[in-house]
Amino acid sequence: IEAVEIATGKVVTISREDCDYAYRHSRFKSEWRGRFFITHVTYALNNKFTAQLNYGNISSALHARGFDSPTPQQLRDTIIEIRREKLPDPEYCGNAGSFFMNPMVERSVYEGLSSEHPNMPHYDVDEDHVKIPAGWLIDQCGWKGQSLGRAGVYAKQALVLVNLGGATGDEIVALSRRIQADVKRMFGIEIQPEVNII
Repeated sequence: IEAVEIATGKVVTISREDCDYAYRHSRFKSEWRGRFFITHVTYALNNKFTAQLNYGNISSALHARGFDSPTPQQLRDTIIEIRREKLPDPEYCGNAGSFFMNPMVERSVYEGLSSEHPNMPHYDVDEDHVKIPAGWLIDQCGWKGQSLGRAGVYAKQALVLVNLGGATGDEIVALSRRIQADVKRMFGIEIQPEVNII
């Protein structure tokens, strides 16, 4: 990673190991949050193609298209199609992709909520913890397809906040805070932004 340290303006190079990458995690989202602007990324790719198909609905989407052993191009095209169904094209509708992280709660909290909301989707994390899709929580609060001024919630995916034209950063933040407050009021769960707000 090449980055500019905000406090000093110094350009630095940071190794992959020092970034502490994991699923939806890096040091840029924890102790380095707000410290750097990333300006350049170098990728080292394997020359031998090995498809990773165990994420989301990639396998079923490939199978539906008749690609049981996909080529890199077939995998790429399928993933692009999946994303187009869920996310607006940023060329036409400003957005930052998934705005909120899926909250992880104690299993007892999930069990209490699921008795009131029997169709509540969830993902088991371990024996004691469950993840609940933030998009579902937001949708249940009535925000999907709604707006607050020039900032809105995407009509096809409640997890995505969109700029409807001319929205400022403050307007996006105000919308996100209203959504957080509504989810907290209805479910007692605090959802956190996945994006970095600078």
